[in-house]
Amino acid sequence: MATLEFSHRYLEIDENSQTLLQRLKKNFYCSPRRAWKFCAYHLPVLKFLKYYKFKEYVLMDFLTGLTIGIMHIPQALAFGLLASVKVENGLYTSLWPILFYVIFGTSPHISMGTSAVICMVTAGVVDIRADEFKSQNQHLLASFIAKTNATMQNSTTVEWVNIPEFMDFKENVAMNLSLFSGLILIFMGMFRLGFITFYFSESFFSGFTSGAAVHIATSQMPALLGIHVKRYSGAFKIVYTYKDIFKKITSVNLATLVISIICIIILCVVKECINERFKHKLKIPIPTELIIVIVATLVSFLSNLKEVFDVDVVGTIPNTIPAPVLPDMTDVPLYLGDCFVVAILIFSNTIAMAKICAKKHNYELNDNQEIYAYGICNFASSFFKCFPSAVAPPRSMILSSMNAKTTISGLFSALLMFLVIVAISELFYSLPKAALASIILVALKGLFVQMSDARRYWMINKYDFIIWLCTITSVVFIDIDFGLGIGLAVSLLTIVFQSQRASALRLMKYNSNFRNIRGIKKLFSLSPIKIFVYKSSIFFANAEIFRNKLYSSTVNPRKFMKLLNKKYENTPTEGGNDSTPKRTGLPLQKISTVTTENGLNNNNQPDSVFSSVSFEESSSSNHLYSNQADFDAGNFLNKESVFVGLPPPEHVLSLTSIDTLDSLDTVDSGFDEISNPKQLLAEYKRTRVIILDMACVNYIDASGTNLLVHVYKEYSKLGIRLLLSGLSERVHVTMKHSAAFDVIPKDDVFPDLADAMAFAEELVVQPSEPAQTTPTRSVAFTDEEAVEESYVVHL
Repeated sequence: MATLEFSHRYLEIDENSQTLLQRLKKNFYCSPRRAWKFCAYHLPVLKFLKYYKFKEYVLMDFLTGLTIGIMHIPQALAFGLLASVKVENGLYTSLWPILFYVIFGTSPHISMGTSAVICMVTAGVVDIRADEFKSQNQHLLASFIAKTNATMQNSTTVEWVNIPEFMDFKENVAMNLSLFSGLILIFMGMFRLGFITFYFSESFFSGFTSGAAVHIATSQMPALLGIHVKRYSGAFKIVYTYKDIFKKITSVNLATLVISIICIIILCVVKECINERFKHKLKIPIPTELIIVIVATLVSFLSNLKEVFDVDVVGTIPNTIPAPVLPDMTDVPLYLGDCFVVAILIFSNTIAMAKICAKKHNYELNDNQEIYAYGICNFASSFFKCFPSAVAPPRSMILSSMNAKTTISGLFSALLMFLVIVAISELFYSLPKAALASIILVALKGLFVQMSDARRYWMINKYDFIIWLCTITSVVFIDIDFGLGIGLAVSLLTIVFQSQRASALRLMKYNSNFRNIRGIKKLFSLSPIKIFVYKSSIFFANAEIFRNKLYSSTVNPRKFMKLLNKKYENTPTEGGNDSTPKRTGLPLQKISTVTTENGLNNNNQPDSVFSSVSFEESSSSNHLYSNQADFDAGNFLNKESVFVGLPPPEHVLSLTSIDTLDSLDTVDSGFDEISNPKQLLAEYKRTRVIILDMACVNYIDASGTNLLVHVYKEYSKLGIRLLLSGLSERVHVTMKHSAAFDVIPKDDVFPDLADAMAFAEELVVQPSEPAQTTPTRSVAFTDEEAVEESYVVHL
């Protein structure tokens, strides 16, 4: 290996010549700007308030907040029962977490509050502790029976619900779950442990959430049928529950059954035939759940269903906001492990939904601050008698579709919930529990439909199917918390099996250039053609790492679109005419480089020979490189210039339409800051084709193929051509079964790097036709393009 090439690739220069005291003085200082950044980082609401455009934002924030508040009302009532605590706890959980997220959250489209999956996990823990409480406090039941003059034959598990001490105990367990899961999330944020969720594959989450849906539906069957069965906990509780249901099937309350059937039919018809079918025409969906709650309450009150037909109703709901209290932590060590499970589920579900919304609306998501926000929402709200809270995807998707501007929209949702608690909560006394159970059951439709993914996982990858099958089976037949542990263990075991069964290939020797490219782990910059090599399999555990390295080595399309959208906002138009310039024909431009014989630049820093570039018009148009023979021989490293053709991208973006960004040092849109826009712009200008060499990738799963599809779409938005080369037969079959080639044309897939490079060179030098003018609207992702993990929207 030549000395120059070795120095260029491996030489390291010690930049830390300063003493420790000098470095401390440089990094530890205080200034007004730094103090503001510190406060705005930890209290994002300050940044929202500083840049809040009252006339533009307040109306939309008010409408979105009011709409989400209306959705919160029936969900709060229903999920309070689902969590196996008091109904009013659901109302409190739809109030306080919203307020705390307004202060500490960064995504305008996240709606904290009650969540079906989190409620089901909470109910599992609460019921286990409740069983121990009942076995140790039988005297409470005897005392209650004596007070009500009831007989022992009438004492069932339902009567425990009427004992205040019993319900207070369950409430205390739920509060502790919220408190310690919040603390765990805060510590995860402090120690940057969010990467733990990378080990949860798409097939794992699909199996887990589908299994949890079975538990949720089972827990609502007694309320739908109007019968009373014992609430079981622990392994095989779902089997015991259905055994009791079938034993008492002859005791079904017909009035309750009729109410359930009518509510389910109305909910399904309105949701599927109206809201879903006409979602592009409706500004906001019809609040079917709220209508069901109001109508069912009126019918129950006017018909006196409780007294006449013995229909179970919600009962008395306090109309006061409780003062903050510290929960009793006596038995917390017994379910501390469950707190960790709840914390992981809260973070993984909520951050996945937040990333979908961030991608759709082109803003950077602060993962570290988000995990702090989730932790504070649960920790602080636990003192106000709340159970664990998380995102509800239906509410967040409504916020996204209505284009909520800031997190301040949550203030209006919280205000509505406050009025509901203090003013009209007592009116829900006659609300039938069957109506709430119907709302919960219909909400699970997406999770049940998700079970059809089993066939897709079988076709894509057998490991994915094994993870899905083991997870859903253990969740359904053992328990939710055991199922989560088993599913995670199987996911990790598949990584071991994959590493042991990695295929070994004998590669052909093309030439020194390609051999050298394979020998490095990061991008090797060749004019407007970037070659990226990733020497590892691409699966759920490292898919995000792959994306981050690809973006950092080439062009980050999300940051660039944010930069471009900022430019569109600041570009005035005159007379309604498009003021953006048109592209002209293809000029040849010269990339100037400054190198020395030892491969160092003028600052004595090891760098790529094309890292420092300038664009100049050139009259030469008859050659691609200054000396093709030198390039083929690998002797181009000491050349002073290389001539390349830079055609404008085929997309609506053009180089001339973004030249106004050259004068920017930083772009601060008020909600997130883009540093170094000049460097980002320069990288985009000298990137036209990206070749992803996958010869070293011997395995890819559903998460990996899904990521490749979305990376291809993102680069297409910028007019950058992404080519794939060196796909193994195993990877090719997986991508074929996952329908990846429906998005990635097979014309962009090549058997080896040499073919891809030849095709890319033709793309670079071919003449470009004049393009149409650039539209003045911003570039953004649609709802379908933003959703990368489909299981999230089914929650």
